Amino acid sequence: MSQAPDQPGARSWAWLGWLPAWVWDAIPVVVLAAGIGLNASIVRPWSLFTVAFGLVGVAALLLRRRAPRTVFGINGAAGFAVVVAGDPIATSAVLAVLVALYTVDTRCSRRWSLAASAVAFAGAVLAEALTVPPGNPLGLAIAPAAVITALWVIGDNLRVRRTYVAGLEERAVWVDEQRAAEARRAADSERARIARELHDVVAHHVAVMAVQAGAARMLNETVDEPTRELLGSIENSAHQAMSELRRLLGVLRREDGVPDAGGPRSPEPQPGLGQLGQLIDQVRQAGLPVELTVAGEPHPLPGWVDLSAYRIVQEALTNVLKHAGPIATRVTLSYAPAEVTLAVINRPPPEPPGRTGQRPGHGLIGMRERVAMAGGELRAGPTGDGGFEVFARLPAGLAADRQPELASDRLSELAAGRP
Repeated sequence: MSQAPDQPGARSWAWLGWLPAWVWDAIPVVVLAAGIGLNASIVRPWSLFTVAFGLVGVAALLLRRRAPRTVFGINGAAGFAVVVAGDPIATSAVLAVLVALYTVDTRCSRRWSLAASAVAFAGAVLAEALTVPPGNPLGLAIAPAAVITALWVIGDNLRVRRTYVAGLEERAVWVDEQRAAEARRAADSERARIARELHDVVAHHVAVMAVQAGAARMLNETVDEPTRELLGSIENSAHQAMSELRRLLGVLRREDGVPDAGGPRSPEPQPGLGQLGQLIDQVRQAGLPVELTVAGEPHPLPGWVDLSAYRIVQEALTNVLKHAGPIATRVTLSYAPAEVTLAVINRPPPEPPGRTGQRPGHGLIGMRERVAMAGGELRAGPTGDGGFEVFARLPAGLAADRQPELASDRLSELAAGRP
């Protein structure tokens, strides 16, 4: 029967961790066995059985962590026999009983520790009554009661402390697991939301391809038959790609393992940097003083890059308002022929943001996913003066011309569950 599983809260003794557990088990065994050996020379020859009992009890202490109640029973019986026999090794045997009793007090429940203490007290009083000349009965009980009570108080307090520390450790592990699970759920949710927006962008390009191929095939009568077949093949491939995109989107929109049965979703107009001024006005009305700076010559951006840039600025401003409050913030938008860069920098708040009751957001997760899909770069972190900066670089030139193809590949990866 398993009596004492591995004790939780072991880190409460971390300051003694330089010694392995078996050393602490061996120390009392070696000391008590040496005590028995020193007194064995004056033991009467016919008392070798009591010496054997004492050595068995002392050796059993090596297992006191695994089976504390069994070890206490062995040592109690051996100690009682040695004390009643009146052998000089009685001191070592009694100390072995006390070590076993202390182990029960620290590693077993309070019910078992009280029961073991009561048995030890009764055995001690009975042994004294059998070996000490008749006298004051109360005097026989005072010393055992004091020692056993002191051991129980110390051991029980240590057991309670271990239980408390183990509870804190378990709660810390649970909190870490919940935090990691929440981060995974947030990342999955962000990827699904981005995939829906990505579907609209990719579907637009594919639909344009299908319409242009069909129009060229139907309206241009001068093309030869092979060219007509080639245009028809392009049109059919585009329609098949649209169907595949709808299927992938349905996989990404599953909830509780059930695919979305709502049918094709009507595409909604997606915002872009052209609506950045409206976003800034809305944030200012919410109480956040924002300064917008545009550098370079604005030029049209690929749909996914335009949408990602807008969403990154939107998430960054939302995080400023949520975590720093109405603090001065600067948004810098820089156009270059091959890229567009964004920087959202807020000044340090007058007071460090305190912990609030609301759950932390996951805006940075969405930013990283968008930048990764666009093949760009994202940096987010505190500034030297205590503020916070979000910097993103997105391709807008030749690298962005392949965004529909890259986005389609990324959409397939998300549907397959690859982050």
